[in-house]
Amino acid sequence: MRILITSAEEEELITAKQAYDMLSRDKKNKLDVTWMLTGIGTTSTSYRLTKILNSSQEPFDLVVNTGIAGTFSPEFPIGSVARITKEFFGDLGFETFNGFQTLFDYKILDADTHPFRQGALNAPTLDGAIESAIGLYKKAYGVTVQTVSGLPEKKEQLVKGFEPHIESMEGAAFFYVCILEEVPFIELRAVSNEVGERDRSKWDIPAALDSLREATKKLLEELSNGN
Repeated sequence: MRILITSAEEEELITAKQAYDMLSRDKKNKLDVTWMLTGIGTTSTSYRLTKILNSSQEPFDLVVNTGIAGTFSPEFPIGSVARITKEFFGDLGFETFNGFQTLFDYKILDADTHPFRQGALNAPTLDGAIESAIGLYKKAYGVTVQTVSGLPEKKEQLVKGFEPHIESMEGAAFFYVCILEEVPFIELRAVSNEVGERDRSKWDIPAALDSLREATKKLLEELSNGN
């Protein structure tokens, strides 16, 4: 199985590589893994992911995005891992006297314009082996923003508009490209902080990376077993 694993930041990608190395030490590894650092944000992610998918001599069987993220929900406490099944662009739209409106709210774009469905980007249903590998992780909705939420009113606006569980800076771009390029994909996010918490001393990035490493190892192990 050919797998592309992507992360926005170096420490996230290193964590995924550590998981792969642990798997290789434990057993014979049957996976062909390519690694890619997308960089932070939707622009870098869209460009680099599209380029590698179109320049690869052989297609990838699966594309995986792993990273840390913020949580809106007590269902996903710090250190937990979420499988993102739906993504929204959280700041693509208009600021109005009535508050923020998406392109769909403002009738600039139909909410069912491909690859959107009712304004959202949806993860695909994968084959049995892959679904089994990610079944350990609770499903979550993600919202993608280019400015991390640090104000209560911004957090409130995102919750009201999208009802998300997880906030990231790349997820929707990752979904967008993968859907258009018709490649199977998974997004896994480990929670490092509560959305709106500006005091980084209250973030637990080490715990999130530990959880991300373990989740990636379990995923790769299941994929190797089912390969």
